[in-house]
Formats: sequence, structure tokens, C-alpha cells
Amino acid sequence: MSGKDFIDALTTGSDTIPTFLRDMTLGMDVIGCRTTDIFNEAFDSELSAKSIIGFQRFTEQDAVIGCTHSAAFIIEQFGGRMRYPEYGIPVPITHPLDGVTDFVGYDTEPKGKLSSAIDSYSLVKEGLQDVAVVGNVTGPFTKAGVLTGMEYLSMLIVSENDVLNDLLDLCLDNTERIVDRLASNGSIDAGLIASATDNPDLFGFDAFRDISIPYTKSIVDMFHDHGLPVIYHPHGTFAKDDMNILRSTLPIGYDGFHFPENNDISMISDTLGDVACLLGGTDIVPTLLNNDKDRIVSETEGFIDAFHEDRFVFMASCSLHRGIPLDAIRTMMDTVRNH
Repeated sequence: MSGKDFIDALTTGSDTIPTFLRDMTLGMDVIGCRTTDIFNEAFDSELSAKSIIGFQRFTEQDAVIGCTHSAAFIIEQFGGRMRYPEYGIPVPITHPLDGVTDFVGYDTEPKGKLSSAIDSYSLVKEGLQDVAVVGNVTGPFTKAGVLTGMEYLSMLIVSENDVLNDLLDLCLDNTERIVDRLASNGSIDAGLIASATDNPDLFGFDAFRDISIPYTKSIVDMFHDHGLPVIYHPHGTFAKDDMNILRSTLPIGYDGFHFPENNDISMISDTLGDVACLLGGTDIVPTLLNNDKDRIVSETEGFIDAFHEDRFVFMASCSLHRGIPLDAIRTMMDTVRNH
């Protein structure tokens, strides 16, 4: 298989089941580097690309994210601080826009580590020419929550709509600049909107429908304006007896829906199978993290069987990070190929 199979699955359909493991930091375990080797005073785009390429060669997947990713890119872009464990996942220390009500003067042009991260995408594209490269950006509430912290974001959603809209406009402008750079240098073949905090379980269905969805559609339009398909990956409970939440996402216009954990996959297939490519698969927690081989095999086979009549790309349930056993990843990928 190849990157073409992946793009075909997203857009028109493929006779195969492509694979796309959304590796954010796990590739560092494959090449054996420290987190602090990539995330230091600057960002080592060459070592980041080596990490992504190393993980792709380990898995032989059909699509990759083009960079070792971290909240650092937007935290530090706007003046916040991060902590970088030597072999751990980078974590925020301060949220730069916590308590801010006036966003005039903030520069949304990618710079610093964020600019170097975009360089990593170009290096990955050069190194993996037969593999699709996917541009990972964050959803509106998700980026806002990283910048402000969840408590302040919650307060804005409840009671400060004008400030919230100004904040989301700032986030949207930053995202547009990222997408334009990634697309204009030809380093991506598709986009993914990572939307963990764009979650109807967190802020309620009304905020999700009335605020998150319109802003998310704007991000989808950015990719589509460059002729690129888009995957939407929210978190939360979408498949219930009442399917209004799942159906409410359709105006976003995504090409692929990466469904979250703990949802009714048959309902997702019935509701979206005719209108979008479906992406998903084996749970990271507890299945992959515990390296339960029997459970890995049974879950993986179950997803392939459930979606074999849909446009489908096999993924893990969410992004992959350092510490997930590489043996578990190998078992999962061997199962996909054998099944």
C-alpha cells in the first residue's frame, strides 16, 4: 500500500485498508533519542524528522504526521513556558493567555519552535515520498484551552462571549498561517484537526454546536482551499440513542471522521459511512499501553470486520506517545496485515 491508498480512502474509496498511526512522540522511542534532544532551546527539525521516518519504517504505515508534536509550539509562541522531561512528554508550566481579555498585539505568524516544526514536515516529505504526510492542527476550543487553561476557557464559554470570540479569532488566524505555510511548500497531502477539548461532554452540546462547529468548519475550509482533504478528530460521546450530536458535525464538511473511544461503532458506521471516510481502531488505554496481545488482536480484528464495507483507515484510538510498548504496536500492525 502507499500514501495514494490513504488519500483515495479519504476522498473516493480504496480497495485496501490503509493504516495511519498518529505518532506524536513515540518515534523518539524508536530512534532512542531524548525528548530534550529535540526540544531544547530551539527545536531540532532534523531529529524530529528522523523520529517520524524511523517510526514509519518500523510500522510501514501509509500516512504520518510530519513532526514530533507538542503543545510547546503554541504555548511558547505566545509567551508561555514548558517543562521538558528527559525521556517524557513535554508539559505546559504556564498558559500564556490565562486571564487575558485584550488580544491586540499578539503575533500569530509561526515563529520559534513552531516555525521549525513546519520545517520538519518538509524534511519528512522529502524522506518519505511514497507516504502521505498529514498536517496536524488543533481545533478551536482545543487550541484556546492550551493557551488559556481549561478553567479560564470554561469561564469565557459561560459568561464572556465577546472575549471568547476574540480569542478564537486569534487561534483561527494562527492556524490559517500554519496551514498556508504547510500547503504552500507542498509538504502535506491532507490535514487533521485534533480536537480533544472540542468535546460536547466538556462544555455541553450547545457550545459545541453553536461555537466549536462553525470555527472548525473554517479550519476545514482552509485545507479545502488548498485542495487538501481533512480528518476531524474530536473527543467525547457522539454515538448515543439520540444521534443529534453525531449528525450535528456534518456541516463541518470533513472528509474523514476519526471517531473517539467508547462510542457505538455500528451507529457511527450507519450515520457517517455513506458521507465520510471513517478512521479509528484499537484503544490506546488500556489495550496498547498494557500490551495485552490477545486483546490487541481481538480489538484490531473487530474494527476491521466492523468497517470493511465502509471507506476506512485503520488507526489507533488517538495519538501515540512515548511509553507505549513498541511490541504492542507491532502486534497491532501484524494483525492488520494478517487479517
